[in-house]
Formats: sequence, structure tokens, C-alpha cells
Amino acid sequence: MDRNEELISKRYDALMFARTPEEAKRSARLLADAVLGEEGLALPLERAMKEVCRRIRPASDPREQARFEAEFLELVFAPTNGNAKTTSGGPNSPSGRSKAA
Repeated sequence: MDRNEELISKRYDALMFARTPEEAKRSARLLADAVLGEEGLALPLERAMKEVCRRIRPASDPREQARFEAEFLELVFAPTNGNAKTTSGGPNSPSGRSKAA
């Protein structure tokens, strides 16, 4: 795993296990910065996270992609006290290996 993938993985984990909405939003911004760079900082958080999802968890089916994006946004706007579980996988899951760095 290269340095950028490791950073993305750490920031994704921080988002997955955020305990408060504020912590989740802060973690999401850091993840967007790691994946999108300055482009992510200029976007509203919701749009930035959708773009992050498209890059680290792309899907060929538009309905599946929309579901993944919705789950990603749920991590940001409705954290589950560190027990987040989604079917979309994360950068470390076999189905969610980072394709963009």
C-alpha cells in the first residue's frame, strides 16, 4: 500500500468510526482532501463525498452507485457511534480497494 492509499484508508476509517456528527464531518473533509485534493475543498461536503465515493468505490450500475453514495453520505450525516456498517465496502475491503489515488 502506498503512502496516499494508507492516508486515504486512515481517513476513511476515521469517518467510519466517527462518534458525533461534528467528528464525522471533520473526517469527511479530511477524506475529501486526501482523495480530491484542492478540488474537494471547493465543493460542498455532500457533493465532495459523492465524488469521493465515485473514485474509491465505483460501480458500473448507476442504481448501485447511487446506493453506495447514499451509504457514504449516511456515514457523514448520520454517524452510528463508531459502529458504522455499510455494504459498499471501504478502501480496505476486498470490493472497495482504492482505484484512484
